[in-house]
Amino acid sequence: MSDAVEGVYAAGRDGRPVLVHEYLNENYGLGDVSELLQLGRLGEEGEALTLTLSRKEITDLQNLANAFSFDYDEGFIEMCMDIHRFASEAAGDTLVFTETL
Repeated sequence: MSDAVEGVYAAGRDGRPVLVHEYLNENYGLGDVSELLQLGRLGEEGEALTLTLSRKEITDLQNLANAFSFDYDEGFIEMCMDIHRFASEAAGDTLVFTETL
């Protein structure tokens, strides 16, 4: 994914990376979900940051993004909502999202 668009990716149904959210600016990142909202588990895949979220955490993510929509960067809130939208159609009890910069 070296020539990939900067943003958040997850495995699609075919196992290939799917762009979930293209970064709008440099004021936020995937790690902020864990840091600001205390959700998920951060990890690394090679040099890329990963965030693993359970189904409950994905629901909490949507609720918190709505509740704090005026408190955080617009791009961050949009990323949270894009993660929730992707997850609503994805399979599995947990989902792993990867940041590409």
